[in-house]
Amino acid sequence: MSDVVLLFPKTGMDFGATIAPPHSLLSIAAPLDKLGYHVNIIDQRVDEDWECKLTSALDKGPICVGISVMTGSPIYYSLLASKLVKRHSNGKIPVVWGGPHPSILPEQTLANENIDIVCVGEGDETFLELVQAIEQHRSLANIEGVAYKDGPSIKRSQDRPLIDVETLLPVPWHLIDVERYIHQDFYIKSGSRALDIGQTSRGCPYRCGFCCSACLRKRQWRPMSVEKSLELILNPVKKFNLNAAWIRDDEFYIDRRRAYGICQGIIEKGNGLRWYTSGTRVDVFNKASDDELEVMKRSGADTIKFGAESGSNRILKLINKGITVEETLKANLRAKKHGIKPAYALMIGFPTETFEEINQTIHLRNQLKKENTDAQLETIAVYTALPGTEMWDLSVQYGLKQPTRLEEWINWIFDDFDIKGERNPWLNWQGRVKVGNISIMSILSGAVLNATNSLTNPRLKWALTNLLMPVSKWYDFRLSHKSYSFAPELLLVSYLRRALLARSQYTFK
Repeated sequence: MSDVVLLFPKTGMDFGATIAPPHSLLSIAAPLDKLGYHVNIIDQRVDEDWECKLTSALDKGPICVGISVMTGSPIYYSLLASKLVKRHSNGKIPVVWGGPHPSILPEQTLANENIDIVCVGEGDETFLELVQAIEQHRSLANIEGVAYKDGPSIKRSQDRPLIDVETLLPVPWHLIDVERYIHQDFYIKSGSRALDIGQTSRGCPYRCGFCCSACLRKRQWRPMSVEKSLELILNPVKKFNLNAAWIRDDEFYIDRRRAYGICQGIIEKGNGLRWYTSGTRVDVFNKASDDELEVMKRSGADTIKFGAESGSNRILKLINKGITVEETLKANLRAKKHGIKPAYALMIGFPTETFEEINQTIHLRNQLKKENTDAQLETIAVYTALPGTEMWDLSVQYGLKQPTRLEEWINWIFDDFDIKGERNPWLNWQGRVKVGNISIMSILSGAVLNATNSLTNPRLKWALTNLLMPVSKWYDFRLSHKSYSFAPELLLVSYLRRALLARSQYTFK
């Protein structure tokens, strides 16, 4: 059958275990692959010659090119690919964008001349119908969940209902070179062959004001059954000889009975698997019995990532997190008791937040580590408002101006200096420099070494680790002592980081 090309863009900081399989593409590829379409997946993060591969794929006259796009730097790289498609095919091959950003702003996305169609929301069923319609030269009007150009106008169909995750097809691992995504794990020291295996559930029922999940998935949490979840986890473990796995659910532990069943199944069939999950709330974790947590530990649970977010209860209430600082501290000690490493996500720079409250977040970071030496401290991200989130209107109230063109979202980066005040206008220049310093210090004091530890080249790993270790200790000391006001060298770090995006290669008009 005919070809379909799918492309996953760079993010700007792609190395080691930061590069996970392109699950968004694998998910929409599965039904196409089942029906016999030839699906060609190109991943800019691992395919250094992605332009040659894309050009070669275009020469075969594919039905369309689909690209999965998030807000920020991925837009830049997606536009590079989209323009190449249009130029090489003389505009004859349709370019389809999907993913969080175009789903929230489909009309603005389609205003760009290099994009023809947007899949709005989950694309598992939508993209298959779209490919068939393009192939058969049929109208797109009756396809749910799309926005598209119709002459000079832009049209949008009705939204598609969320998919029943129990009907999802197995991950078509054969469409990618899986070895390129197997790494030394960030957290699991013995995880020399770790892989992000995907999600056993979709969505989240909570209403954190900074998160776009509620907008995209309507606050509906949809879990796979225990049996289907175990297949998703254990099949790739066996197939690829893994000793560690990342379960990337937004919320893995909401239904504790289901989680208990999955853990029991891993104990019975997991063959010593170690795993971690990025989605667990401290309040839900605290409700678990000691027996439940003991079973989780015996199943190989090594690390659980918590969204602690802030050390200020006022800020936690402002962002509708639904937890307290005290609950985070309690979860930290419970994790310590059961030998499970907690990893914490923190965030600063919210509208109305004071530096006294920011210092409370740094204090929480220090206290978590002091009370549990196994605690992993993630990057302290700078709050960046996203359209469709509950806090968007509050951010606009405090001076935020929404970009009017797709290209203006390229610099919407979550953990960097907001030099011009575009993303955090409620902060003055000095305030923006301070929160930028805090974020970069947190990256240098922890996240960079974790990423370096996941490199597969032993010489490069050794060299970078020895180079970065004193840097990490220095900035951890400074951050712990709240000495972040003056660090002009970090502006240089930010500049070099931006240089990695290589934006000089291309000028958007």
